[in-house]
Amino acid sequence: MRPAVEVINVTKIYPNGVKAIDGVSFSVGQGEVFGILGANGAGKTSLIKVITTLLKPTSGSVKLLGLDVQKNPAEGKNMLGVVSQDINLDTYLTVKQNLCFQCRYFGISGRDSEKRIAEWMELLGISDVAEAMIYTLSGGTKRKVMVARAFITDPKVLILDEPTNGLDPLVREVVWEQIIKFRQSGKTVLLSTHHFEEARKLCDRMGVIHRGKMIACDHDLTDIENIFKSMVAS
Repeated sequence: MRPAVEVINVTKIYPNGVKAIDGVSFSVGQGEVFGILGANGAGKTSLIKVITTLLKPTSGSVKLLGLDVQKNPAEGKNMLGVVSQDINLDTYLTVKQNLCFQCRYFGISGRDSEKRIAEWMELLGISDVAEAMIYTLSGGTKRKVMVARAFITDPKVLILDEPTNGLDPLVREVVWEQIIKFRQSGKTVLLSTHHFEEARKLCDRMGVIHRGKMIACDHDLTDIENIFKSMVAS
């Protein structure tokens, strides 16, 4: 079975000369949750942006289910559900409108769309703000909308960059449960986090990124924890 995600010797150097990603390679199997651990500024978000085609790598390639996403960005995006670190909702639309447009983009029918939207709004506790404009909401509520938007199309691969930041503990548990259910359905999750306990709870495998390099991957869990903690402390 081909990997769901293949990152092949990816490097990203910004115009100012900063090397955000330095020759990173790893693969994620279908039906697997893979965690990318790293402190803030380690290169996690730059890597996520390359995988989701928001950034073009300086060198290397990314494949989703065998598809080169740099050569086929539209097809690649159609496989993905994404929670980015930055809030990227349409701020002058309502919560429901944001979710409706996501469903429409992915070709989900009106009746099915309405059902999914109602289910996810109830699950995440945002039904009461369905008609509220995004710009009026708190950061935590916006994050809930982004989580709903990522899951609602039932993508082949979920890309989650610090998805539970700003969520209260009860909602965080709900999101964790949905990630586990998604994986149990045979789908794939790539989770970027700087919380080791979150990674421990959710991930089948982990890698640690530091200063743009993947310095540990598939090590014993205790080794991963010790390496990660030493990087955060340095």
